[in-house]
Amino acid sequence: MKITHFSAVRERGSALLMVFWLMAILTLFLFTTIQLVSSDVNLVVSQKHDFRANQLCEMGLAIAANPQVQRYDPILTRFDTLADEGYSVRIKGEGGKININLLLQQNDREFLERIFTFWGLELEQAEELSDCLIDWIDPDDETNISGAENEYYFEAGFPTYPFNRPFYDLQEMALVKGMDYLNLVKPNWRSFFTLFSGGKLDLRDADQESIMMVAEVSDFAAEDFITVRRGADGIEGTEDDAQFESLSAALSELGLDEGSPQANRLTVNDETTRIESVGRVGDYQKMIVLVLRNRESNPVILNREEIYN
Repeated sequence: MKITHFSAVRERGSALLMVFWLMAILTLFLFTTIQLVSSDVNLVVSQKHDFRANQLCEMGLAIAANPQVQRYDPILTRFDTLADEGYSVRIKGEGGKININLLLQQNDREFLERIFTFWGLELEQAEELSDCLIDWIDPDDETNISGAENEYYFEAGFPTYPFNRPFYDLQEMALVKGMDYLNLVKPNWRSFFTLFSGGKLDLRDADQESIMMVAEVSDFAAEDFITVRRGADGIEGTEDDAQFESLSAALSELGLDEGSPQANRLTVNDETTRIESVGRVGDYQKMIVLVLRNRESNPVILNREEIYN
């Protein structure tokens, strides 16, 4: 009798344990299902926002590509507060950056070394990096004095380097021997270079640092020049910005003349335009960058890049 009672209690205890175990499994299953559904919902929402942000970016690009639209035109910004979405477009000249491919093809070591020492490299490091960059893009296998050709990269474990052609992307520059030095002293070096401009630095769009390096003027002269360029309101890209009708007029503001050696590296009429169109939906944001040549007539797309945030 006692044995039977003990067996019954044990069976009820086992049954209760099984119930708890089953409940735990069902809870885990339910939690997993909720997580999967939530993930799917978030994915759908993200895809929806990406699609809409892309549409807004394209709308901004279509408007900015019109040569009749000026940099300061209010149509370049639109935001719907009810829908919490909109676009913002910025038009500027790509010529405000240094074309590294053309600089290397011209074999202008002196100017390259000036840039790198300006950013903080020792002269020996600047000479090495300049030679390595030239070796990377030239078609031969002859190593410059401090350069690096296939033999060096092969021993380092990169048998396909160098590419022996101009850079297709600024990211490729990071592969060149000596660029690790530059990364340490100037992590944002990419923002100063381009692959698409006409070659000379456009004083209408160049920043203070680039003007100092290329025009070889003091920081005060470059700062004063940009102050004049911004116009009375002190804001870049507005209707009252100074319009330099000639290079001589711009050089005069810098205290230079057309006979200056630096004048050969400067211009005020580069025809390469950079359009940055940002589409925003709620907290989701996306940017499309378009680089055009001859925006005013017969535009040609040189590059298109999508940037997510």
